[in-house]
Amino acid sequence: MYSIQFVMKNEREKARLKTWIQEEYPCKCVFIEKEELNCLPHILVIEIRGLFDWIRIHRIRKRNKECRVFPLIPPEWLHTSPLAIELKLQSMLVYPIKRNLFMRNIKRAIESLSSKGDGAFNYKDIYEQIQIEGAVEREDGPFREAFLRRLLRGEISTEQEIIQTRPFLPGEAVPNIVCFIQGFVRFPEREENEGWEAPAIIQKYFAEQFSSFVPHLFFLPYRKHMVMLFRVPSPCSSLRYWKEGHESMLHVIEKLEERYGIYLYIGVGSVYREPLLLHHSYREARKARRTPPYERLSLRYYEELTKDEQLQKCITYIGEHYTEDLSATQVAAQINLSAPYFSRFFKKETGRSFVYYVTFVRMQQAVWLLRHTNRTIEQIAEELGFNTPNYFSCIFRKYAGLAPSEYRATKEIIFM
Repeated sequence: MYSIQFVMKNEREKARLKTWIQEEYPCKCVFIEKEELNCLPHILVIEIRGLFDWIRIHRIRKRNKECRVFPLIPPEWLHTSPLAIELKLQSMLVYPIKRNLFMRNIKRAIESLSSKGDGAFNYKDIYEQIQIEGAVEREDGPFREAFLRRLLRGEISTEQEIIQTRPFLPGEAVPNIVCFIQGFVRFPEREENEGWEAPAIIQKYFAEQFSSFVPHLFFLPYRKHMVMLFRVPSPCSSLRYWKEGHESMLHVIEKLEERYGIYLYIGVGSVYREPLLLHHSYREARKARRTPPYERLSLRYYEELTKDEQLQKCITYIGEHYTEDLSATQVAAQINLSAPYFSRFFKKETGRSFVYYVTFVRMQQAVWLLRHTNRTIEQIAEELGFNTPNYFSCIFRKYAGLAPSEYRATKEIIFM
């Protein structure tokens, strides 16, 4: 016996839905009329009348992942429907409710409960409802964004789910590479006085630059970074060696700095032709962004990073001891190599000398301390192992292009 609860104000509509279930499953379902905090039903149908109802669903899902929740969404709240994807619900229902669609979802819920399946999200049902009703203008963007976020989190596990998204994400539009974007505005007062916003300007410049050869370009904003996704055409195996794409990235970076004082720092992941593996490109792009550059600071590729296990051990050691007076001899000893051989090997694999690499790691920490603490430049210099504040400032300017005090006056870009 499966318990079902309806949380909705329209009693007439509730009675209609109950009748459909009783006719289809006369001896299989029981209805719960009152809400009980410690006892959730197997199936919950909840009407969406505000954002709090989505919060309520989130709390219910945290308490009991086995509960199959179906939001009932009026046309005026349809713009919030991508939250159903974010909350990993099995499906959703759009007013006015059609019997065949409603019972199809109830049947699927009962089958997944009996088989202890996960009740995967069904995009096909959603699009079928929206297209049938025509009560609202179809808007693909929110569904596409919610799906891409799940793809980057590695939550899409079957080809079937990819196929179901074809109405709003055609096969030729599915991205195969991820770019991880962060940055700052050199003169925050300019942004305010001239009335522009850095995130919108960044998207505009990339969209314009790539429009002639990348038909589908997607942006996913997070708080302190933004992700750009697109398809690198075959037979190119890397954005790094795709001349048109690589040069366009550099062009946008240069123009944004020149025109708006927007400084971008981008990490680029590998190309994955299999959509289910795209989350690896996201992870790689994030890592590339945070790793000392092989060639240039503003654009770093994951394939530039060393994959040598012994050297990775040394890099980890540097990350744990960068405030100390590190020497090549000391680090080389971690993998039983001579200092001269280690130095040559290190530069070949990383593109940078050992001294440069250690200094850059210190500068990364300096950037964080300048942005997120009130410590003086003198205190930061001492903490990072520099002999004098003047020497620290000189090195910082060499690596960041700005003095520490100038960098502190910049504004980190918040994308959402």
